[in-house]
Amino acid sequence: KNSNQVSLFGEAGDDLPEPRMLPCDDWQSAERLAEEFKAVGFYLSGHPLDDYMLPLRRKWARETGLPFLTLDELTEKVSTRGAMNARLAGVVAGRQERKSARGNRFAFAQLSDTTGGYEVTLFSDTLELAREHLEVGSKIVITVEATMESDQLKLLGRSVAPIDAAVADAGSMGLRVFIDGPAAIQAVADVLDGACQAVKAAGKGPVQFCLMDPSLPGEVEVDLGREFPVTPQIKGAIRSLDGVMEVEEI
Repeated sequence: KNSNQVSLFGEAGDDLPEPRMLPCDDWQSAERLAEEFKAVGFYLSGHPLDDYMLPLRRKWARETGLPFLTLDELTEKVSTRGAMNARLAGVVAGRQERKSARGNRFAFAQLSDTTGGYEVTLFSDTLELAREHLEVGSKIVITVEATMESDQLKLLGRSVAPIDAAVADAGSMGLRVFIDGPAAIQAVADVLDGACQAVKAAGKGPVQFCLMDPSLPGEVEVDLGREFPVTPQIKGAIRSLDGVMEVEEI
């Protein structure tokens, strides 16, 4: 203050060069979300289950006895209709195991879906079958008994399955890929070709490009004329590519 200094760098502050960022490949969607959660404890740019929700809804759309719901939907239904059983999708954020007075193990598992976080209690019989699927970061579908106690949703886990196994027979879907320039076409083609080599059991569907380059008279839609393996992971990988604006199911 006494020297009238207004910068830590004296009078040279305005002359400092802009910091240079080294070029690097962008993270895929799943990797970016994992790093966000590691850094701040929650997801910023999306949720790891974003690409799974439509296939899961499609799989159980005709289910009358045990519906597939989001956390928000389940909370609303239990609040208005009372206790019920349902399926939830979740990414495991934590698990604490305890031992009861009788020596039986039980656990509290913390999970989240696209609408919020929740905790599930699992008793010994369910825990023994589900433990391998309850590692932090695992994506699962869990069947729960849901009740409301003092305006608090209580969930008791009854079964757990890996989410990829659940969507494997969800039925085929196609993709419409919105691209803002021709440079992204080869990158998308590489992902699709890699999927053909690596994924054998997934359902296949058509893929369409929707070109939105300013040099074109309007949106140009191109059907690739063949079917490709389409999974939530492949959809997420395509969405993360430079030049891809959006990916929709068709």
